[in-house]
Amino acid sequence: MTEEPDPPAVFATLDDEYARDILVATKTDRLSAKELSEVCDMSRPTVSRRVSRLVEQGLLEEYTHVDPGGRHYSEYEARLERIEVLLRAEGFDVTIDVRPDPADRIATIFEEMRGD
Repeated sequence: MTEEPDPPAVFATLDDEYARDILVATKTDRLSAKELSEVCDMSRPTVSRRVSRLVEQGLLEEYTHVDPGGRHYSEYEARLERIEVLLRAEGFDVTIDVRPDPADRIATIFEEMRGD
């Protein structure tokens, strides 16, 4: 289960063009690091560093894919849905919405089925 995203860390990450490009590219499709490298026109090490940070912050989900030949590799899909920043008299109110973690979604479904 992923912790709630930390707004200052998320803003620092989103200040990076490469990280933003990865999130946009993975919004509708799961992509491997190789595919991200090609689609986003960046080196594999650059993809790897950004993907690690995005996964760590809960903004990107990592899935293991097994091809027909039995080869395993990771694919990534954006979890970030929306960031809302409201300016109030007391300061900023920041809300970061991400899709639920797949494990959390499954647990919620079973809890609802059991009536918990």
